[in-house]
Amino acid sequence: MYLVNGEEVSKENFVAPVEDLVIWRGDGIFEAIRIHDGYLFALDKHIERFKSSAKKMYFDNINFSEIEKDLIKVASNYETGYVRVIIGRGASIEDFNVYIFHQEPVDFPDTYSLQSQKAHWMAGGDFSLEELDNIAAKTTSYAMNMNETRFAERNGFTDALLINREGIVLEGPSFSVGWIKNDEIFVPDLDLGILDSVTRKCLLEIADEGALKVSEARITISDLYDVDSVFILSTAKHAIFVEKVDSSKYSEDKLITEIKNSFKAKIEKEKS
Repeated sequence: MYLVNGEEVSKENFVAPVEDLVIWRGDGIFEAIRIHDGYLFALDKHIERFKSSAKKMYFDNINFSEIEKDLIKVASNYETGYVRVIIGRGASIEDFNVYIFHQEPVDFPDTYSLQSQKAHWMAGGDFSLEELDNIAAKTTSYAMNMNETRFAERNGFTDALLINREGIVLEGPSFSVGWIKNDEIFVPDLDLGILDSVTRKCLLEIADEGALKVSEARITISDLYDVDSVFILSTAKHAIFVEKVDSSKYSEDKLITEIKNSFKAKIEKEKS
């Protein structure tokens, strides 16, 4: 199912003009939301982040209530997969279009191997969230992220792990990262300029409810080599074990299974 500005169109007509700034400048924002039996998990959190991205990228007069209704409309037609929504700048800075579509489930490996790479385009802790308004907007400008993914793939890894100049672990090109040491779960802090991942936020909520112990922290890539276990998080990946980072290998900690089970329980509770 494909919608452009709320109107259903055929796949052939689901297009963005090449003259639009979203195409040749990457001037747009997006969200991807997972469907569970026709239900969009954590929709409120995705809409909240979408609004934040719109504000950061100066998209004005967006009717988020209508977008939310359209997201639910599309999702109601499918049992699984994802609903993706893009607000793309048009041919001028005042214009925009809203594109919504269903994506089939994406197959992911059961384990990942990650190659660490310096992310020169990311804030990496040089600025706090209070200093800059547009840190970590979820934009369509993912080219450098995908470049690092391709580089890692060429070197025999599943994906990349982005770090700053000092070697502080940030995130993956399209996912958050976490690690486990001494039976405690850690995720990087947002002042590093990483995306405010909805899945990461849900994991912290699960911790606040007492199901798990999760803390925000910073870790260097060299120290990450010595932790007990590493995992990744995203809308499509609820705690996937990372088998190897660079040349360091890990064992899958039992807490990763507990994270997965906690997400299943949270999804079922929200659906009900």
